[in-house]
Amino acid sequence: MSANYEREFNSSNRPHVVMVTNHGVHEWSVNAGLPDTGGQNVYVNDLSGTLAGLGFRVTTFNRGGYPHPTHGTERTGAVYRNGSERIVYLTDSRDAFIRKEEMGPMIDTLAEDLAHKLAEGPPPVLVVSHYWDGAAVADRALSRLDLTCPHVWVPHSLGALKKEGTDPAQWAELHIDERIDAEGEILKNVDLVAATSGAIQDTLKSRYHIEKVLFLPPCVDETRFDRERVRHDRRAASLLEAAAGLPEGAAARRRIITEVSRTDRTKRKNILIEAFARVNAVFPDTFLALTIDPAAGELYEELTALIRKHGITKSVAVLGSIPEYIPSLYGMSTVYCTPSAMEGFGMSIQEAAACGVPAVASRRVPFAMEYLRGERPERRAVSEAGGESIDVGEGAVIVPPDSVAGTAEGLRLLLSDSDLRHRMGERAYRITIPRFTWKRVTVEFLRAVGVPLPAATGDGGNGGGDSGGDRDDSGGNTYGGNADKGEPHNG
Repeated sequence: MSANYEREFNSSNRPHVVMVTNHGVHEWSVNAGLPDTGGQNVYVNDLSGTLAGLGFRVTTFNRGGYPHPTHGTERTGAVYRNGSERIVYLTDSRDAFIRKEEMGPMIDTLAEDLAHKLAEGPPPVLVVSHYWDGAAVADRALSRLDLTCPHVWVPHSLGALKKEGTDPAQWAELHIDERIDAEGEILKNVDLVAATSGAIQDTLKSRYHIEKVLFLPPCVDETRFDRERVRHDRRAASLLEAAAGLPEGAAARRRIITEVSRTDRTKRKNILIEAFARVNAVFPDTFLALTIDPAAGELYEELTALIRKHGITKSVAVLGSIPEYIPSLYGMSTVYCTPSAMEGFGMSIQEAAACGVPAVASRRVPFAMEYLRGERPERRAVSEAGGESIDVGEGAVIVPPDSVAGTAEGLRLLLSDSDLRHRMGERAYRITIPRFTWKRVTVEFLRAVGVPLPAATGDGGNGGGDSGGDRDDSGGNTYGGNADKGEPHNG
């Protein structure tokens, strides 16, 4: 099958779009438990699928050249999802995974490999780079080639925003000043920049002095997160019951608070656990479902110990990578809660909103602040924390960052008022769908960039990852080396 996809891709007359992302362990089935792997990888795959559905063929370049951290397969060559989409792995002088903060010394070698592969393949009509390191690799590769296509950078986050949200003691370790300098150089050379949130858009204009900023936010796969379908999907029930040691049928009798994200300290899962312990004491029928990956080591131990400390193990399901259950989990959820201290956008809360689930979110989650909060939220004092307040918005309750009391107050408010909860869930859905759907946003983006839709498809196309043919994660090899096999997707 993969050989057929390779022939189909190479013989196609579809216009060619190139994307460059060094971020994490990129593959067709994203495992969000792996380092630096999560929302951006899902975003890139979703954008690739949408472009293929509109009539393009898409190559996504990612740093490889090292064994897959889960199953040990060498990450080289190419992997085809269908006859119109492939991932091609770049190599450098290192044969191990490198975190994004340490990517600087690898840029030149990766750019050289990218330039070589671009020269061998079909010429692109558009290059879209992701994060600062992907943009740096693309920029240096394109400088070596005689190509006239536009290069659009999607930062996903910015060094200036990262600096504001982290302890100064961490700045050197995170190479933040070097990153800000690199971003300044990138902005001198790329043709256009596209923000994924209003916060990034505003920062590009105010701190980086960029006048024209396009908008390419994360969007929802409507076929996967369909509100009416997920309402009747109860596959996650047995998963929750097994994780918490509950009898069959117990999950259906609980009100479920959900959080899905990679296991990282910035997600503030400890705040959620502490807040839930307070809420569960008042509403004993509540149940918390959250993802905590054992691969996180020390943090996993800390969080699971916190659950045991509060005596809430029978009311908490600790989940790992659960890609196939996520839509069902949202369909069973009463409230989605994210106390995250740092988000580029907030893809999981957006997916939950598309399923009609209201949210409690910190002020550091752009999707909640910019869309679900609404223009005239009602401000209420937090009863257990003097001076703190929460905003009761249209589709979410917005709470202070790092506030156990504020998070608990927001959860108690939604749990105690079913009319408010249902009204907010409906508004969250209406705010998200159809505005944040991939096909609509991508067509607008292409028009802004000046890349015409392929004549054969017009504004049509199916969108989504499987639009170019049947999915194949078994591999393929265009540039030599062994193809990688996928891991489960975690949105």
